Amino acid sequence: MIPNPHDALFRGVFGQLEHARGMLQSMVPAELSEALDWATLSLQPGSFVDGELRGQHTDLLYAVTRHDGSDVLVYFLFEHRSTVPTGGLMALRLLRYQTQIWERWYADHPEARRLPMIIPLVLYHGAAEWSAPLAFDALLDTPAGARPRIDPYLVRFEYVLHDLSRISDAELRDAAMLTSLAKLVEVCFKYARTHEDFLEILGRWMDVVRDVAAAPNGLRALVQVIRYILEVNEHVRRETLEALVEREVGPQAKEAIVTVGQQLIEEGRKQGLEQGIEQERQHVRGMLLRYLRQRFGDAVQPHSEQRVATASREQLDLWLSRLLSGATLEETFAD
Repeated sequence: MIPNPHDALFRGVFGQLEHARGMLQSMVPAELSEALDWATLSLQPGSFVDGELRGQHTDLLYAVTRHDGSDVLVYFLFEHRSTVPTGGLMALRLLRYQTQIWERWYADHPEARRLPMIIPLVLYHGAAEWSAPLAFDALLDTPAGARPRIDPYLVRFEYVLHDLSRISDAELRDAAMLTSLAKLVEVCFKYARTHEDFLEILGRWMDVVRDVAAAPNGLRALVQVIRYILEVNEHVRRETLEALVEREVGPQAKEAIVTVGQQLIEEGRKQGLEQGIEQERQHVRGMLLRYLRQRFGDAVQPHSEQRVATASREQLDLWLSRLLSGATLEETFAD
């Protein structure tokens, strides 16, 4: 199973410029979109999400030039938590990310006297209503009466929120800038995780599914989407989804679903095998420690227990074979 299916689908689709381009164009203000040369859009390396948050967030950084030739960085942070960030401090996180981006950019352009513009964007599809402030200065505890006087000294910016719960299906369907795959992904993000009747919803989008399948590399893209659905919705039966897609798209789509099913089964087997191997290894570790304590008593100290706890199966087998021949604990553990 994929540890983070949201992350996998998001990066797999919006890491491709043909699908990211329309999404970004539809999210930024129209005046900015018109000033940008979208043909120059490129994906930038690296991630700026804190390590402890990577299981909950995905970030993608894009660069695009303006028609006048100057650079603008568009920072696209994908928010896929089911709850609004603790304390509503999304703007603070975005400020940290922007600072890191600028520092890295300045290290590569030490002669620069101006920094590139960054537009922070958040795509959200959680179940709860988004309640975090969109403006950073809303987080600042300032005296109300003094605010006009101190405003020039405060950090102020807003981020663009793309909240799928506030976008109707009709608006999503009519989004001319989005590719069919981008629309299908947004439908899945919006409904697949939380709706038991998701297949009924998906049935209303089969024209989009057919467009996805008919595009170059379309079946591969469809496999990504199908896998996401099966990973996040326990109420969707693979056989039912298979029948729906085969009826609406064709037998070639059925093969794609069968492929996903085989992948999931194989990964489940592998995961079960790995768990079984680890359980067996834990059993051998416990048995070895018990025998060591019986033979060498107090000589088995915490550092010896740590060696056993981190040993490979080959090492454990070797030490077990030395239990009778080793005169001391040191001889038993000798490399």
